[in-house]
Amino acid sequence: MKQKLLFSLVAVLLLTVTGHSQWVNSGAWPDGSLLGQLHGIAVDPDGKVWVGNFNPEKYLPAGSTDTVTANLIRVFNPDGTPASFSPVWRVVGAGINDTLKGSNVRGMRADHNGNIIITFGNQKMYRVNYQNGEGMNKVILTLGTSPTAPAVSDDGKIFVGPVVNAGSMIQEYDADFNYVGDAVSFSLSGFSRSMECSADGNTLYFPSYSRGLIIVYHRPDELSAFDSVGTIMDGFDCESIVFNKATGHLWASAGSYNDQPDPPYTPNTWYEYNLATNQVLDSLKWEFVVPLNPAERPRAIDFSPNGNTAYIGCFGGSGYMLVQKVDKLVGVEDQGEVVVNGYKLSQNYPNPFNPTTKINFELSSSGYTTLKIYDMLGNEVATLVQGELSAGTHSVNFNASNLASGTYLYQLNVNGTRITNKMVLLK
Repeated sequence: MKQKLLFSLVAVLLLTVTGHSQWVNSGAWPDGSLLGQLHGIAVDPDGKVWVGNFNPEKYLPAGSTDTVTANLIRVFNPDGTPASFSPVWRVVGAGINDTLKGSNVRGMRADHNGNIIITFGNQKMYRVNYQNGEGMNKVILTLGTSPTAPAVSDDGKIFVGPVVNAGSMIQEYDADFNYVGDAVSFSLSGFSRSMECSADGNTLYFPSYSRGLIIVYHRPDELSAFDSVGTIMDGFDCESIVFNKATGHLWASAGSYNDQPDPPYTPNTWYEYNLATNQVLDSLKWEFVVPLNPAERPRAIDFSPNGNTAYIGCFGGSGYMLVQKVDKLVGVEDQGEVVVNGYKLSQNYPNPFNPTTKINFELSSSGYTTLKIYDMLGNEVATLVQGELSAGTHSVNFNASNLASGTYLYQLNVNGTRITNKMVLLK
């Protein structure tokens, strides 16, 4: 719905932030054994997910008898299996031979070619080849403090800011890691964790989570200076921010129970923001390990190449899951039988129903299978199947006597294939 210009931005946000989410959090990814304190996620063009644990870990390299202590950058294929070169525990190549130790991972970003830029608390910044994990570039930043996650324009300009703002600056580097200059200097105090930039690199989005806003800096062209032109998402105590390249929309975390956002925003929620219309369009949520835990702080997010899967992470105690996977429900308007990769999910019958209905589905091969029911906010309301099933046709009855009338989604997930359809409960 288009809003008239006489509406204030606050009114627009209040209207749009309550819209229905179409994202479903499937929990720990790739499984619940990956624990730590997440401080960076990046997704490369192949859909591989790069994950940076904040603290160093002990690791025994293949073929070695000596354990090393290093910051491990784990790399997972889209199906959750480790990439052949994972984990990256040292950066070797292009004259670089560094073990990733003596510091902390501060952030990651895929660059204009899909290679991964990683910043560390000791102010080292590396570029790693996304296809083989080999080193490509290295530079020592001069921020005087730990760096944020970097931002990268479509032509390779790199911007990296300071965690502690006062007396520091946002630095600009070219696509070859050469220092260009200070883009923005700070006099006011504040703390930041991440930043983003526009496709042309002429607009910067710099969250100050301690001040509860995202500052926007703009320059007419790359030969001009940046000026502050205002703020967006006021009330956000933002610690992670990224563009979903598939939509061009900005996603930012609103805050945590350690730094709570202003209403109507909620902790541990990332919101989708359309810069063209100044509207919040959608949202997705972290699933707490400990309910309402102030130590679970939304510190990283990135999207699959098609934009329909988000990988999110929180910083907190070392016993928490590193990554959760959140999928957008696509094709939910489809009715009748849906067939994907040989798997079939039939329309429930009867539909509409009250209060029982039957769901038939067919598996082309055996595998671990789930069939779950969600409301239109993406909340799981029932699990009908969860376990190993053989190939063939299956039928499940669903009793919704404890649910309110409305539209629900049912999702079949087996062997990496996910199919979603819609049902209507009328009481």
